[in-house]
Amino acid sequence: MADDHAARDRFRDLTNQLLQRNLRVHNVNLTGLKRVKSDVVVPFLKPLLATNTFGELVAATKVLRRTLEETDAFNEIVIDISKHAPSPSKEVVVSVCVKENRRITVGMTVKNDVNSTDGSFDVYGKLRNLFGRMESLSVKYSKGTNILSGCHVTLHKPIFPQLRSHVLFTTSTEQTLNRSSGFSTSDYLARLEYQFEGLGGLHVCQGDGLWQQIHGSKAPVAVREEYGHHTKFCVRHEYTRDRRDDNLTPTRGSRVSVKSELAGFLGDANHVRVDGDVSKSTRLPLGLAATLTARAGFIHTFSETSRVPITERFFCGGPGSVRGFFTDGVGNQAGGRPLGGLYHWGVGLSLHRHLPFSPYIWGLGKFMRLHGFVNTGSLESQPGELMAKPRVSVGSGLIIKVADRFKMEINYALPLLFAPGDTINRGFQFGIGINFL
Repeated sequence: MADDHAARDRFRDLTNQLLQRNLRVHNVNLTGLKRVKSDVVVPFLKPLLATNTFGELVAATKVLRRTLEETDAFNEIVIDISKHAPSPSKEVVVSVCVKENRRITVGMTVKNDVNSTDGSFDVYGKLRNLFGRMESLSVKYSKGTNILSGCHVTLHKPIFPQLRSHVLFTTSTEQTLNRSSGFSTSDYLARLEYQFEGLGGLHVCQGDGLWQQIHGSKAPVAVREEYGHHTKFCVRHEYTRDRRDDNLTPTRGSRVSVKSELAGFLGDANHVRVDGDVSKSTRLPLGLAATLTARAGFIHTFSETSRVPITERFFCGGPGSVRGFFTDGVGNQAGGRPLGGLYHWGVGLSLHRHLPFSPYIWGLGKFMRLHGFVNTGSLESQPGELMAKPRVSVGSGLIIKVADRFKMEINYALPLLFAPGDTINRGFQFGIGINFL
């Protein structure tokens, strides 16, 4: 045992000595480029020349590899560090050999939408490096089970030298069915989008032009009054900062998301909309973890005669919101169909832990957790009524992580406080998604 400890200590000392060894990068060789312009990739190589130790060089090569992989332009990246023969031993040469991705990619996927219980079938194609600077053109056709049918065309251009900034232009046509309210929409959208990183998170700035037709047949009069054409021109900003250790079942860290929208330049939409949520997770004794989540939002019109279409309103209730209610079951109803609201808030507290047996028994504990929750929230069309009728529910259930992409919840929920007109769902409830209250 003592010999093992001594060997590990010796190995650690040798590794530290190697990482702290001084060196100088004589030059960087780049090979394998065909369609991609060299002046696009060269700025990513310059940090290698600024390193002074072997440890700094290793760290810089890891960053380089990750950056090149994120471009989606290369499917093979080999980085080699060798001694520069004619020079002193402290000089090295870095060789970067890349293999470009196929220019045209086509495929199809069958997936389940995390925001609904319906599946979709997607056929997509992607054309890379349109002009040699990592631009791409993507086309996707989607067909869902009575939920989604549409075509999206997106032109993507990364901004250099800051690769994490992107410009996207998207045109799409899409038909959707809102099952809870019983109406359908036909959307024609043009969007210009700019993404960049700052203030520790991701910023998404969008400018939209939307022509939407609301229609349907099986809906109450209050919903049919919303039928017709709707146009909206707006600018939107979204900021997201995620510091959680796991985006599905976090045990520490926080997440902040704020969305703001200003509409009214043209069209019949004339409002400002703000929606945000924040969550904080922390570890507790006995293997427990607690997550506190809060959400709130409002829509304010610029004139008393302006109306907010039903497609723009907030909805509340369901497995991903205030549990113990049917989907969109909180708030004003007409013939059993939700009408939405202009103001909402919600708070949820969840205590969760691994299953009370070894995670190595059938591997269940690796992706399943038990949890108990308390949810409260409200949805109204007048701000003065927002705190007057809070809804409260409690319950417990099982969380199942699926491929680290989304999670399923099987809960037993018990509504404690509700208002007349709410559609409550006392008993077992199934939900699928990413962010839950």
